[in-house]
Amino acid sequence: MRGLFVGLTTIDVQYFIDEFPVSNVKIKSKPPDILVGGPATNAAVAFGHLNGGAHLATAIGDNSFSSFIHNDFMSNNIQYTDFADGEKMSPVLASVVTSLNGDRNIFTHNPADIKPIFNVADLFANVKPQVLLVDGFYPEFSISCAKYARKNNIPVVTDCGSWKPQYQEILKYCDVAICSADFFPPNCKNQQQVFTYLNNTGVTHSAISRGNESIIYQSINNRGEVNVKTTKVKDTLGAGDFLHGAFCYFWLKENDFALALKCASEVASFSCRFRGTREWLKDHNSLSF
Repeated sequence: MRGLFVGLTTIDVQYFIDEFPVSNVKIKSKPPDILVGGPATNAAVAFGHLNGGAHLATAIGDNSFSSFIHNDFMSNNIQYTDFADGEKMSPVLASVVTSLNGDRNIFTHNPADIKPIFNVADLFANVKPQVLLVDGFYPEFSISCAKYARKNNIPVVTDCGSWKPQYQEILKYCDVAICSADFFPPNCKNQQQVFTYLNNTGVTHSAISRGNESIIYQSINNRGEVNVKTTKVKDTLGAGDFLHGAFCYFWLKENDFALALKCASEVASFSCRFRGTREWLKDHNSLSF
């Protein structure tokens, strides 16, 4: 199976502490983990791990972390297209603080405004994807990819973390929207209104993940919920991204929306048992579907 993931790559600097401090306190911790992250990137890692490979289109550029990112991709079965290749570009950094119960705070920033000079048709001809996932970053390129996929009958999955203006256009070409509980389009105040908005936009399958609560979903002729397995949580960083990537894999494999959500939620829950965003990959074979 072939998956194309378009969006953000970050460098995550993650500190682990016992509990979140009050103001004006200096906390000494063990040295942080330095990880490659980002919504589309982590989704590609999950898909690539399950599938034996994935393709990521993102902006890396030329900076002190370029080789670090390249090595992470190579070790996780990720082929990639860098649409900032050769350009001097500062990486997108995220400072992550995770407490003993797995809760985390993240401090980060939006990527630089990049308009990739890259032919979308060439990218699709090279990858030949059976599914496209976009995370809403690099809007012009993401919209172009979603349009091309729709024109060529390639299903489009959108990671809807929090509302961004570009979603208004992206969702027009989207088949599946997997949303966080924080995703509220304009004039939407509850989750049923979110489902109605997505349906009116033309999205045929939509779901809302709610942490350790059940995932609620709606499709053209069906609605329901998927229970999330209870697990001992060490770290939730990247869990939503892994849900999206695993969903793409199981949706292609099973051709069943609810079953794909269920299997993907098991992968996401499993990842929460481990610190960071790569340790779970070493033990994932203990999962059975």
